[in-house]
Amino acid sequence: MSHFFRSFYRFLFLLAFLISLSITTYAAPKRVGIIVPLEHEAMTQIVAGIKESLASNDVEIQTQNAHADPNIMLALIKQMKDQDVDLIMPIGTSASQMVTSHIKNKPIICVAALADKATNPLVTGVNDEIPIASSLSKLPKLRNIAVIYSPSEKIAPEIDNLKAYATLNNVSLHLVMVQTLVDLPIAIRSSPKEAQAFLILKDHLICSGINILMQEAIKRSIPLIASDEGSVINGATMAIGVKEKEIGVESGLIAKAILQGAAPSSIPHKSMDSLVLFVNSKSSIKQAVLTEEDILELKMPIIYY
Repeated sequence: MSHFFRSFYRFLFLLAFLISLSITTYAAPKRVGIIVPLEHEAMTQIVAGIKESLASNDVEIQTQNAHADPNIMLALIKQMKDQDVDLIMPIGTSASQMVTSHIKNKPIICVAALADKATNPLVTGVNDEIPIASSLSKLPKLRNIAVIYSPSEKIAPEIDNLKAYATLNNVSLHLVMVQTLVDLPIAIRSSPKEAQAFLILKDHLICSGINILMQEAIKRSIPLIASDEGSVINGATMAIGVKEKEIGVESGLIAKAILQGAAPSSIPHKSMDSLVLFVNSKSSIKQAVLTEEDILELKMPIIYY
């Protein structure tokens, strides 16, 4: 082979190597779309956990807030469906249900929600739901409870479970439905004066009004029992649940596996079951219903804020 051809082949090899290196080095990052139904502390913690798990990957994370508006939520879903998004992560049951009903061709991780893997092999997720009746059963001292909730479809089954629990355990349950955040102050002020506690669920609308709820709870010297860590961080007296950031971390690890080539159908839907008692120290001393002894009798790991 002549010197010319040897040089030419070496040139072609070097050119191919440089092109390959360029493609490897400058490959576009994977894109992850996170849909938050409404911004509040729990959502912030979950998103932080997702980002932590994906920090070492070349991933572009886009977080969108639906502001508790179904129309905005639908617009965000359509936007992500049309865009070059590799993976979609809706947070919460309502957001997850809407995303899975409109998107069938992209991997979806339902964060803090149940996922229907049977109808779509591209869907998996992390469930953090703790039956509220189970939490109440650990607080038998509470016999008269005002439940503040929104008309969210997600909340309806939990309200039914609470009614069943109250009937079986001779607990007086006062249900107070709130349509909008503007209605919250009047609604809680009109709740029965004999209530020993306010109880809220994983209800995005109600959780965003923690300060309003706490003002009334403090006036009555009663606890505000929440269902998530974020609400306790923001002032609720206590909650039994799992750390919100850990939900995000677990969801982020699933996202990492899928972005690296794992099939969503091969990843089981994970349930978070390491329960913790979250207590807000400042709020706890402003109520006169549950004592420190009552809290310690739960015999659970406690995190104080």
